[in-house]
Amino acid sequence: MTTVIRLVTPSREDAKHVIARWEKEDQYYTSITNGSVASKINRIARQYPYLESSENSAITVTRSLRDIGVPLSTSEPYDLIYLDGRSDAGLPHTRGLRGIALPVFFLWTPSSAEKTIRHELVHLSQKQFPERWWSWYEREWNFRKCTPDEFMTIPEKWRARRRINPDTLGSPYTIWRNRYIPLSVFLSDVVPDLKNCKRGFWDIEMSQWTWEPPPGWIITFGHSFNDEHPNEIAAHWIDGSSTDERKEYFISIKPV
Repeated sequence: MTTVIRLVTPSREDAKHVIARWEKEDQYYTSITNGSVASKINRIARQYPYLESSENSAITVTRSLRDIGVPLSTSEPYDLIYLDGRSDAGLPHTRGLRGIALPVFFLWTPSSAEKTIRHELVHLSQKQFPERWWSWYEREWNFRKCTPDEFMTIPEKWRARRRINPDTLGSPYTIWRNRYIPLSVFLSDVVPDLKNCKRGFWDIEMSQWTWEPPPGWIITFGHSFNDEHPNEIAAHWIDGSSTDERKEYFISIKPV
């Protein structure tokens, strides 16, 4: 089975308007300036402007992808914009419900972008169908959304260093097995770097922070990634970055 996905790359001038529309939809950069405890460090880490690459050209690409085992709306095309390689530290991510932002070097080597595009399409599915994904996370992985009271038990030292992830904006705080809250935090609070973050866990029962995965984590999710959120874990399983076995598992069970 194939899923036909239309990816539209707007002209550089139109890309400015698409980026503005993305911001109205998800308020990604607004969340970085809203005065929350993690705003300051995330602003410092993103000092370079969020800009479309000068090499964007207006093209429409229709891709026929093997069924990746997740629901996706195909009624309208998806926006694919290539950003300046310094914007958001050159990290691929999603915006709004139908936007994919890639660093410009993927434009030079399009064949290398396939796995990344699949990964980002999983994130867009998670944004389009959040209830279905969270039902599966809770049932199969024992992940649920963290309550504000639970999150606030984490010392400000760690909350203030949390990396804001555009792929988890709708529900950024999670708790595993009703006890462990994973966070991706900047290793430096002086020169924060989006590519230099590490996952840690807050144990709400013991009221302590640990860098070590809690009992059962590696058996369940493996140890090859620094993922702090079920959205990222699922996307890495489905895009094949984890193991082929886990990829085929998701395709076969169609969890959501």
